[in-house]
Amino acid sequence: MKIETTIEKNIHHFLFDLKKEVEGEKEAVLIIQKYIKEGEISDEEENILKTQLFDSFKIIGIGIPFLLIPGASILMPILIKVASKYNIELMPSAFNKTED
Repeated sequence: MKIETTIEKNIHHFLFDLKKEVEGEKEAVLIIQKYIKEGEISDEEENILKTQLFDSFKIIGIGIPFLLIPGASILMPILIKVASKYNIELMPSAFNKTED
């Protein structure tokens, strides 16, 4: 029973974080549209856009190995854990454990 609760809790957190990431992508699209129309954006919007771009690269960097490398589903969590010990953040910002 405990393992089912743990799995359900982790799936809930993953889906919630994924929803935050999608919302960030939508916000980035709106900022890009504003830049195209007006020709400039604020410093805050520029920082949001940079963060979202880096997050997109992180998603690509994590997603491609899952498709191409056999056994990546086992290796990637280990790599992410080891990288976090050396203060290297491989996960997108929406998946960070710290609250905004």
